[in-house]
Amino acid sequence: MSITLDNIKSISHDVLADLVYTQIDNNNVLYEKVEKLLLKNDLKALIKSIKKDIVSIRRGRKFIGYYEAFDFAEKVENIVDDILIMVEDEKVASELFKELILTDSKVYLRSDDSAGAIQMSYARAEDGWAECLGVLNDEDIYADIMEMLVCEGFGVRSVFSEKVPQKVLEKIYDEFYVKCENKQDESYDSFDDIHVLEVCAHYLKKPELYIKAFTLSHREMNDRYMIDFAKEYRYADDAQGTIDTLAKMKVIDRYSAKDFYEIQVWAYEALKQPMNVTLAYKNWYQKTKSPEILKIYLLRLEGVMQQQVKEEALKDAQHLSFAEAIYFFQSLDEGELAATYIWEHQGAIETEYMYANELKKIANWLKKDHPQEAILLYRDSCEKALKTSQSKNYPSAIKALKECLKIEKENDTLSWEIEENMLYFEKLINTHKRKPKFVELFFKAFGDL
Repeated sequence: MSITLDNIKSISHDVLADLVYTQIDNNNVLYEKVEKLLLKNDLKALIKSIKKDIVSIRRGRKFIGYYEAFDFAEKVENIVDDILIMVEDEKVASELFKELILTDSKVYLRSDDSAGAIQMSYARAEDGWAECLGVLNDEDIYADIMEMLVCEGFGVRSVFSEKVPQKVLEKIYDEFYVKCENKQDESYDSFDDIHVLEVCAHYLKKPELYIKAFTLSHREMNDRYMIDFAKEYRYADDAQGTIDTLAKMKVIDRYSAKDFYEIQVWAYEALKQPMNVTLAYKNWYQKTKSPEILKIYLLRLEGVMQQQVKEEALKDAQHLSFAEAIYFFQSLDEGELAATYIWEHQGAIETEYMYANELKKIANWLKKDHPQEAILLYRDSCEKALKTSQSKNYPSAIKALKECLKIEKENDTLSWEIEENMLYFEKLINTHKRKPKFVELFFKAFGDL
């Protein structure tokens, strides 16, 4: 049963009160929540209680191990929840969020946060602070950002957002641009400052300022960065600027193709240029040979052109790797072609390059109309598992054989061209009779055959 808020509201107040009271001494989190709820109408006392929790984090010295990090993250999140739920004065809430956020550097330095749990909890605090900006004036927001801007030793904090007023972003951008442009000391590391400029330009929706900041880093403007610039134009809803920026790219490889064509399609759609959208999908497919992109491209074509493109694509798929070709046929629901391909590649089936779930999905797709070919896939999977001579793979081999039997029982095998499973099993067990663990598992699974 899934318990909803309405379910809980249907319980009488007295029953809930008794339940909470009986559990409170054994649950520290519940105790603290109730304690703060009782202080909700006493703002001074509530603030004092929350600040006490923040101070305990700031003054902590004990190293926080990997597994302890999850509990610590929950501790930070509980403070965030207390501020969000119980502090109704948003200006006060913003101050508490800021005070909590400023504890992060020391916490990171004394913890193993490999899983990122603590970082995520502080991200919630940053989001909470951003939600309070509506009650702060520009001067206060500017002062808070400058105070929280850099997490010592860990770079720029995520304190910028669309909620930050444009004038504040412009002021910070101008100040940091002058700072970067006039740097005198050769030891000055401008990385964080340039990042601040780029983030400000992003939320100002001014790609030209983003590129201007980028030039201060003296990095080469290669194709990878052109993608970044194009994304800034897209964020600014500047379709033509997006197209013009993408046009400066010299090479579009398979690694950059997804980003490139996604942005290009968006821009041409925004400019209401359907022919160019179709051309973009054509180029995208030709670059990646992705069946998913091909399906979208085909939907934009009609009649003879659609059929011609599809036939050429299916012909090209014959030259892909085995796994890629089968996935391609499945994506286009071309079962007959997939079956023929499998049949023609007996002895060269490569199920070892398929994930177990992917193999099962393809076999399930095939087995209704092409059960023999589905069995060939499972047999190859079994043989590849046995080829390694690692006993940990034997259960998956047995599982594949069970699937073969299941498919055979569901079909009329009189016209089949592959050998019956019983004959195949007999040859298989003779071939691998020197693998005692497999033999044991085999007869345990099929001893009554």
